[in-house]
Amino acid sequence: MKICIIGGGITGLSAGYKLSKSGHQVSIFESGSFLGGQASTIKIEDFEIEKAYHHLFATDKSILNLYKELGINNELNWYKSSVATYSEGKIWKTTSPLDLLKLSLIPFKERVNLFFISIKLKMMKNWKKIENETAFDWLSKRVKNKTFEIIFKPLLEGKFGRYYNKIPMPWFWSKIQTRVSSRNYKLQEVLCYPEKSFSNLIQTLEKEITNNGGEIFLNTKVTEIKKKSNEIESINIIDRDDNVTNIKFDIVISTVPYNILGKLISLNSSLSKDMNEVEYMSAIVMILVLEKKVSDFYWLSIADNSFPFLGLIEHTNLIPKKFYSNRNILYITNYVEKENPLLELNYEELLEKYLPFIKKINNSFDKKWIKDFRFSKINYAQPIFPLNYSEKIIPLKLPVRGLYSGNTAQIYPEDRGTNYSVDIANKIITLIESDYKK
Repeated sequence: MKICIIGGGITGLSAGYKLSKSGHQVSIFESGSFLGGQASTIKIEDFEIEKAYHHLFATDKSILNLYKELGINNELNWYKSSVATYSEGKIWKTTSPLDLLKLSLIPFKERVNLFFISIKLKMMKNWKKIENETAFDWLSKRVKNKTFEIIFKPLLEGKFGRYYNKIPMPWFWSKIQTRVSSRNYKLQEVLCYPEKSFSNLIQTLEKEITNNGGEIFLNTKVTEIKKKSNEIESINIIDRDDNVTNIKFDIVISTVPYNILGKLISLNSSLSKDMNEVEYMSAIVMILVLEKKVSDFYWLSIADNSFPFLGLIEHTNLIPKKFYSNRNILYITNYVEKENPLLELNYEELLEKYLPFIKKINNSFDKKWIKDFRFSKINYAQPIFPLNYSEKIIPLKLPVRGLYSGNTAQIYPEDRGTNYSVDIANKIITLIESDYKK
């Protein structure tokens, strides 16, 4: 069958690889100039690194299996993570359960309470029981007000902005599941990262698709999905030279956000209403190449609402510096609403806002430490789900024969990530195989 895939991110590439391997005629249309989506990489000096920080957990079976199937799993390495929280003017180590029990930031009874809450959530299998409650409400009822104000409220506000008190509790549940499940027998968190970034995964998928007879078109935008008698008929595309072409396809797999898909094809009003209930936040990601490190931790969450960013991820506190010209790599990450004024700032303007707060983390920090930088703004980075979303989630198979959708708003209750991008591609392929049995 002729299969069109809209979007060249990890979902689109994974689906394209497996479908082309099965003998289907696959065409991937990517409106941008690069593949990989949010896992795409950039070159700095003599190394490549993701535009936005990435790592894998022990539970990320879908992408780990994909690495194995492609024969490149030998490049995967596992590292002990280190996690901390900045609050009340200090950095507090929160890497292990023992660190949590030592967290003098809050009373000892509350530390024990937090430990048991994490165990309760880890043991909980039916997350739908907590789907009608927000993380804000669920957590605030189970910890003292001071604990909530110091630990949870700043993290929710930092991550979700004005949506901080509307996020369904299953989001927090899924975070506990991945974090706790990625601990070794010593209760240390262990994370995975490929030796030379995710670039080789993206390039290998691209090579396999083309070797299998598939086609990949960059700078090519799908402008319309045409149907006839409620069945996929063709698509219209516009290429980099503004040429408009109509191409017939049997199947279309969309990996773009709902509000883009809704402009490509008309769907029934009930479905469109549910699609429009999902809102998105944008991400602002600054990568600094430094001559010195800022902290001793890989992941430093900021639990202080006066800060203009959400966290510091020091990549080279997880991955050896030898892979990065012996430099220190720091991601400064931020999620913001689409109208947030920070999105209007350029690198220099934003850096000036960030500098005083980086110095709060490390008062020795100097702008002269910065040897290079990269700066990007990512739209549709974080979907915001309504309560009881499992009742409203858009199915992977849409009510037009031959039309399928797989995007970050369909990764639920888990948070978006490369593993779930592969997983959602696998699920769509299973549906296609079932719907089009010979």
